[in-house]
Amino acid sequence: MTIEELKKIIEPYIEEPIIEFVIEKKIFSTENGRKMFNKEIRKSVEKKFGVYIWLNTATNKIVYIGMAGKIKTDGTPGDHSVQNRLLASRGKNKVTKKDIQTNDYVRNYMIDNNVEKLDFYIMYSKTGEPPAFIEALLLYKYYKKNKRLPKLNNSF
Repeated sequence: MTIEELKKIIEPYIEEPIIEFVIEKKIFSTENGRKMFNKEIRKSVEKKFGVYIWLNTATNKIVYIGMAGKIKTDGTPGDHSVQNRLLASRGKNKVTKKDIQTNDYVRNYMIDNNVEKLDFYIMYSKTGEPPAFIEALLLYKYYKKNKRLPKLNNSF
């Protein structure tokens, strides 16, 4: 499944324009690589709800589909934006029990899988459109076409 196919599926639910930028593995070889990643996220990604997709630039394969922004019981939005999600912890390391920040998660994935560049696609949801619905739609369509999830999505 291509990024263009996914964009078309969710077109009615997202705002334009779609934000696109590239993270290169070489930024992590510098002493300030983690900070440079975070700086790029803060520069490119707004504090809004939506979904995001990571694509291996060399293979054109989607490796992750994620979302940020939950709706509370009373219908009001939470405060965890796409920017916050891409700067936050991705969970705990099973061995060290320490939080794994997104910058380290991306760095480790790129190093372990010899990925030179990841394309990041950020799509903000329209008002009243839950990001969880949009993410579920993307994962469903991806799964139906590929009979599996993107490499970094653990479950659906």
